[in-house]
Amino acid sequence: RIQFVLSYYKNRKVVLMANSSIIGKIKRKIIRDFIRDSEIVSAINNTECSEPEELINTSIFNFNQNPFTINKVGTFITIQVHIPSVISGSPVYVKPTLEIWIISHERHMYVDNVPKITENRNDYISRLIDEKINGESSFGIGKVVLESNIEGSFQMDFLYRKMVFSCIDINDSLCDLKD
Repeated sequence: RIQFVLSYYKNRKVVLMANSSIIGKIKRKIIRDFIRDSEIVSAINNTECSEPEELINTSIFNFNQNPFTINKVGTFITIQVHIPSVISGSPVYVKPTLEIWIISHERHMYVDNVPKITENRNDYISRLIDEKINGESSFGIGKVVLESNIEGSFQMDFLYRKMVFSCIDINDSLCDLKD
């Protein structure tokens, strides 16, 4: 949902629309970075994929995937981008959030394919993602910041770790209103 806010900017009445172009840009970059990272690819451990690109839409999704519809043992990552609002007091900036879910079947939580890893699979992938994204400066303005990293379970068989990052971007969709 795109939010519209009526405001005055430089003595002109404007409608502020959170710029949605950053949504696809962030998702594409994150997915590209994940499939190029041999540690993340190895940590996902999808033995049905022979090439990292095959993880797209099988283990890495650019939309929220419902674990109740998954019926195989494995791990998958979902990526969502939200633009909840403009930054308070400024019609020029928005604060997009990047939400990454790491979801694993309970029988896939033990990392048995990577030597010397004692963390569970979700924690390990979360650490790799945090090291890759936190502090990144190629989205919007400034650096990406980790806002939260929480774990839980969806149901008896699937466990998750949900990471939320935020950044600041220019709201370049300032539109003049005709009176």
